Amino acid sequence: MRIAVVTPYFTESREVLERCLASVRGQAVPVDHVLVADGNPQYWIEAHANVTHVVLQKSAGDFGDTPRSIGFVVAMRDGYDLIQFLDADNILTPDHFEYSLKHFRGRPAAEYPDLVVARRQMLRADGTVINAAISEDDALRHIDTSCYIFHRTSFHVGLKWCLIPRELGFMDDRVFYALLMQKHPGLKIVFNKRKTVGYTCLWESVYRMIGEEPPPNRKNLDSEVAVAREWWRGLDPHSKRVIERTLGLPILIPEAGVGRQA
Repeated sequence: MRIAVVTPYFTESREVLERCLASVRGQAVPVDHVLVADGNPQYWIEAHANVTHVVLQKSAGDFGDTPRSIGFVVAMRDGYDLIQFLDADNILTPDHFEYSLKHFRGRPAAEYPDLVVARRQMLRADGTVINAAISEDDALRHIDTSCYIFHRTSFHVGLKWCLIPRELGFMDDRVFYALLMQKHPGLKIVFNKRKTVGYTCLWESVYRMIGEEPPPNRKNLDSEVAVAREWWRGLDPHSKRVIERTLGLPILIPEAGVGRQA
């Protein structure tokens, strides 16, 4: 079974990218890596074996959605059986794919899952584990972008990532989760129990929850939410209908500071 990991990157440091690359290269099974530069190419990447490097000369500026979608198409057209998204500042444990492949081994192809959902472990920027319970993750009400592993039978669903409006890139994983649950109820989805995706957490709310001072480059989405709400309010009714029909979902933008743990 041929496996590809798709990673968009923007201005991450070489150290961060090397860590991501090493985690994919260090898998217990062979895995290829498709990296897509979002306007800031680092050509040293091409010296690594089993790496395809795609370069966008100009940044799409949409939280990685365009380069992620392009990388998905490249991997799909290259004939891979499994494609996983992995953001550049995240990593995989060495047994990630070995563990995920248990859903396929010993089964006839007709019984393969369409989609495997991995679990994530919150990490500080230095790689240490954050012992925080994310209730949405635990209850499977939210799936992070880096936790989707698409089998070829669900590639048509993965392609819909590119339909998410640019203005909603800040909540792309939530839009895609809603699309997945509401529009594709027939997909066979399996969920890993162990946490094998290391998620570098910069969300201010998580650090506040565990009583730590958030890092200097902390994240919250208040400004993005405000911009998105203003964009949606400014559209005429026809444009709104077209967007919702294309996506297949009603557009629901949260209030600033609401509904985002990580």
